[in-house]
Amino acid sequence: MKTLLKKFRADLSRAVLDIIWGAWSQVGVMGHGQPKDALVVDPEPLLLLTWECARQDSRVFDEVLDWLLSNGRWINVVRLTTLLKDDQICSPSLAGAVAAFMMQHDTSPKWRNLAEHCRPKSSKPVVPLFQRLGKPLDPVGKEHDEIFARYGWARSPIILRGQSQPMPSWTAATLVLKCRAFFGVNIRADVFAWLVTHGRGTASGLARELGYSQRRVQDTLSEMQLAELFQTRFDGNRKDYSLDANKGWQLLFHANSERASWFNWRAFGRAISVVWKNAFSMKEQNLTPYLFESELSKSLAEAHPEFAAADVHLSTRPTPSELLEKLRKFSRRAGT
Repeated sequence: MKTLLKKFRADLSRAVLDIIWGAWSQVGVMGHGQPKDALVVDPEPLLLLTWECARQDSRVFDEVLDWLLSNGRWINVVRLTTLLKDDQICSPSLAGAVAAFMMQHDTSPKWRNLAEHCRPKSSKPVVPLFQRLGKPLDPVGKEHDEIFARYGWARSPIILRGQSQPMPSWTAATLVLKCRAFFGVNIRADVFAWLVTHGRGTASGLARELGYSQRRVQDTLSEMQLAELFQTRFDGNRKDYSLDANKGWQLLFHANSERASWFNWRAFGRAISVVWKNAFSMKEQNLTPYLFESELSKSLAEAHPEFAAADVHLSTRPTPSELLEKLRKFSRRAGT
């Protein structure tokens, strides 16, 4: 039975990390081939998922840190903080440690605010940051990274390769990042990017997916409507906003005919988090095949609506093997 749980952890880690690394490779992270299908990268929910899951692979974790050093200016840390609290995918102390690391290289206040917000209120035993199939990996050597240690995480000193590509390396997958370069790192950029990929939507739908309040989204749409780029129509009490997607792509990418599909990284991250936490907290002792299937089936049922929102469709009574097969198919499409 130990083999069954260990194999599931290994297969789940491999599939999820392939998806994560394939996404980051689209925006300049080195070390992974380009994906077959371009997906728009939504950086904040993808960061939270990466920080949690890449504890199983230090290469992925540190390559994304490397990318942040070159491209952290495009991260909306206010939104990141909101999603950190609302979605509970990543440990706040881990997000705080990354923010404190970024403070050494970025003098703007945004990372400092997150680092201070997430700093542990009291000292706790330091635990290894990285794991192998859920088992803690002690750092190599006696030296530990002081910044991560202050947040309760033991890891070797950070040595980055410096090979991530800084923006602008604008491709269709960088739509959100390019909108932020154009509009600023704010809600307006994200709303515009969402409408470019979807064509039409409502304030409530955008708010639910992007993680902003419905009031802020509504106000933003109303202000942007004054530029006469949107069309609006009422469906009962619901107000739909629509945008000519072709014009949006042409505005941002000129004559380039490439397009990227929107992917709901927020819903995907929440769904994976439910299964991931269950799989890596499950005790091996006295775990029978029946209990293994039963426990994971419960988490799959809980995560089912979020997987559906991310267009990862499972059967009404999904099994662990079905999930792995769906993730492998997705990683082959969105990975190398």
